[in-house]
Amino acid sequence: MTEFNHFFETLQQSVIKDEFVKLTLSKPVRKSLGLQNIYMRLFLVDNKEIFQFKYRYATENQYKQFSLNEAISELEILLMDSFRVGTLFTLNEDLLVTVSKKKVVSYRDNAPSFKNKLPEIPLES
Repeated sequence: MTEFNHFFETLQQSVIKDEFVKLTLSKPVRKSLGLQNIYMRLFLVDNKEIFQFKYRYATENQYKQFSLNEAISELEILLMDSFRVGTLFTLNEDLLVTVSKKKVVSYRDNAPSFKNKLPEIPLES
C-alpha cells in the first residue's frame, strides 16, 4: 500500500472530518472488458459507514458494499490492475492519483469541485 499511502490517508481523514464527497476511478486499462468507471459513495446504514461501489459497465451497473478497510483494499487492487486514474472529491480539495503504464504513482491536488456534500439517496443493491 506504500504507493497509495497519501491517497488512502486523505480518504480516511476526509471520512473522519465528514468532508468526503465521493471517489471516482476512471481511464480503464482494458476497455475491452466493458467496465467504464467506478463510483464510490458513503452511506450510513444502521449507524455504520458503508462504502458503496458502483461498477459502471456499458450495458449495466453492479453494486458492492464495503467497510472502509475493505474499500481501501479494493481500491488498491483496482488502481494497480484496472484503472489509471482515481479522483477523491472532498470539501477541501480534489486529490487526483495517476498510475502510469509502468505502475508509477503520481498525485495532483486541485481546488474542490464540491462545496456541499451530495444529497442522500437510497442505497442500491
